[in-house]
Order: sequence, then C-alpha cells, then structure tokens
Amino acid sequence: MFYHKKNKYQMDMDTANAALQNILAACDKAPNTIPFDKIVLRQKANTKPYNRLIVLTAVLLLLTFLSPLVIVPIATRLEPYFAPEPVKLINDYIEDDILYLQFSGDDICYDQAYIEFPDGERTSSIPVDTDKGWIGFPYNGTEEINIYIPLENGSHVHYLLTPKHE
Repeated sequence: MFYHKKNKYQMDMDTANAALQNILAACDKAPNTIPFDKIVLRQKANTKPYNRLIVLTAVLLLLTFLSPLVIVPIATRLEPYFAPEPVKLINDYIEDDILYLQFSGDDICYDQAYIEFPDGERTSSIPVDTDKGWIGFPYNGTEEINIYIPLENGSHVHYLLTPKHE
C-alpha cells in the first residue's frame, strides 16, 4: 500500500558529488558549497511527511467511498423495529346516529380526530374505547363526510365516507 519507486539507482556520495560539480561547471554555475550528504538528508526529510500524507489521503478516500456500504445495510436492518404500524380501519357500524370506527396502528391521536361535512362544518370525535381503537362521530348516515385521523408525527389519515343510495 505504500508508494515505492520501482527502480532504485544507487550511487556513492563521492561519485554523486563529483557528478553534481561537473554538471554545475558545464552550465557555468558556481560550484556547490553544501556537502552532498546534507543535500540527500534534507531531501529525505522533506519527502517523508508528503509520502505519509499521500497514504493517509488514499486511505481516507477509500473509507469515504466504502462508508455507504456499511451504513445502508444497518438502516435496512433496523427499519422494521422503528417503523410505526400503518393506520388501518378494522371495523365500522352506525347505531343511534353515531358512526363507530375501530382503527389499528401506532401513534393515533384519537382525541384530535374529527369529521368534516361538505358545507365545511367540523365535528370532533367522541372517544368510546381508545385502548381497543374505537372512536365515534355523530352522523346520521345521509351525507358524504371526510374523516381525519391525526397522527403523532403531524400527518393525517384521511377517509372519505359516501353513503350508499338505494
């Protein structure tokens, strides 16, 4: 995983220093006054941190690309444990001008449920047995109504009741 050059050329310090002095003389430049072994040590000291940062950057980039593979399966596995049961209408009947409805599901706010008539009039629910999911509404069975069941997360379940005309 560490970056290494494939070809390493070895040269002793005296030969390298002589080659540097010859190159500088050929280019009509002043001769080198810094000992060659100090130049080599300085070069090694300057490249070590960069090599380590390159490896660290590569590891972080790899982890960034692989992180969705770790997160998604965990969320998928935990979803059934935290997903609320959807609201369902189980049973209904009308007796003495009261519409009785039984619901199943989580997070239902029975005391905030209401019906709305076509003229815009709203009527609150009559709690019957909220432990078993029963609520009631005053209703004579002759007109269309909208039933709104609020949930604790702020959303509503909306049912439309249309009487059957024979």
